[in-house]
Amino acid sequence: MKVIEINNVTQTFRKGLSQKTILKNINFTIDSGEFVWLKGDGGAGKTTLLSQICGLMTPSSGEIKLMGLDPKDANAKLYVGVVLQETQVPKNMKVRELLELLRSYSPNPLPLSNEEILKMVNLKKPEILDSEMAPLAGSEKQRLYLALALIGNPKLLILDEPTRNLDAESHKVFWEQIKLCHEQGVTILMTTQYQNDSEKLNELATRIVKLHPFSEIPAEGQLLEESTLENREIELESSTNKDEEISTIAPVTPRNLLDIFKKQFEFEVTQLRRTPTFLLGTLSIVGFVPLLKLQPGFQPGQVTIDQLIYLCGIILFTIAIERLGKRVAIERSEGWLKLLKTTSLPPVVYIAAKITSLLIVCAVAIFSVFILGYWQLGIHASLGLYLSVFLGLIIGITPFAILGLELGYLLHPKSADSILSLSLFIIPFACGVPLPFKPELMQDLVSLSPFYHYKELVLSIAQSNSDPRVILHLLWLIWAFGFFGLSAVWVYKRDRAIVK
Repeated sequence: MKVIEINNVTQTFRKGLSQKTILKNINFTIDSGEFVWLKGDGGAGKTTLLSQICGLMTPSSGEIKLMGLDPKDANAKLYVGVVLQETQVPKNMKVRELLELLRSYSPNPLPLSNEEILKMVNLKKPEILDSEMAPLAGSEKQRLYLALALIGNPKLLILDEPTRNLDAESHKVFWEQIKLCHEQGVTILMTTQYQNDSEKLNELATRIVKLHPFSEIPAEGQLLEESTLENREIELESSTNKDEEISTIAPVTPRNLLDIFKKQFEFEVTQLRRTPTFLLGTLSIVGFVPLLKLQPGFQPGQVTIDQLIYLCGIILFTIAIERLGKRVAIERSEGWLKLLKTTSLPPVVYIAAKITSLLIVCAVAIFSVFILGYWQLGIHASLGLYLSVFLGLIIGITPFAILGLELGYLLHPKSADSILSLSLFIIPFACGVPLPFKPELMQDLVSLSPFYHYKELVLSIAQSNSDPRVILHLLWLIWAFGFFGLSAVWVYKRDRAIVK
């Protein structure tokens, strides 16, 4: 079986009115069991080509198949392990948690303990498992990235400069592990700029191909077969077995998505707990509630439940759009989402876990507002009313949390902060706050806004009226949930700004 197929792939990048071509008419295939060394000078486009194979980048033209599937399909990466040239995992997460997370993505992970997997990559200190990423040295991080690539028991390894920052002993262990993987029939595609890797690659590689820079393309083409080492002994039986296994499992491999969701959700919640500045900054907005007592002539009970709902709306939109969007943009710029997208984690599961963990923060914020409203402002209402409003606020904010996530993917990380902050000034008008100019025209446009229908739905719940338009408000929010959800998955798959 051909585990990688590249047909007439061209890649150009646009900057303003000009464009730069990196790859042109690349044709290339890799069969199961091969060890391919992809050579090329710096800037030739090796990382760009590997990014396309991993589904991180869409070619400008041409087609790529990974395990017979679109590289952006999570199922295409069920049995693929990747070491990227530039990436970063969350600094506040422990090594054990990262290993368990990536283990959960695989339908057939390595039957080894976390300690044994770390020993495979020469991470033998017992305290490493419970260490956070921040204090790890560069060599230790690089070895961990290899462990994360191997933990899913891959049939294909894609290695982009995997030996960078490795010390002499770790370099030796790395090549021992790669040799073992090759002997077991694992297909390997590797690129490196380090001269001390050449000897091992000349010894192990079954094929050597060279990618020439676009400005120096020879007449034969940009990607040329430098040598095919047919006389090298390959364990054909192992390779055949792997070939048959891949051909039957690549298209559809049942996985318990609920288990993956639970592990991803647990990971997201742990990240939030270990980011006190994010939580304190987010929940500090609740502290504005008692300030309503400072208005002239304030009397207990003067502030209504409707006013409290408006305040909750401001807080929820801040959390769901501005704070979540910035968080996603930061994870993109650091490279964590780049690594996640090389795994078989389904986009829907990732998005669901991210949104669910954020809704917990929203729930805490609303609960705190209600407590302060009752205690400080004297807003007395039945428990049933508070509960109904609470559910309306939480359920209704969900599509806008997905929108915030989508904006975090869509916006360039450098501009996300200012654009997301600016959006908070636009949302009130989208909810129906009167404008000083053309109010009738704006009112007609606002009636088409899901923000407006969210506000009207929650106010209808608070006022306990039987407004027949409640069903209309609900339908608009359901439509927004579906539209934002589908577009968020699409943006997640096509995200190209994270590629260096």
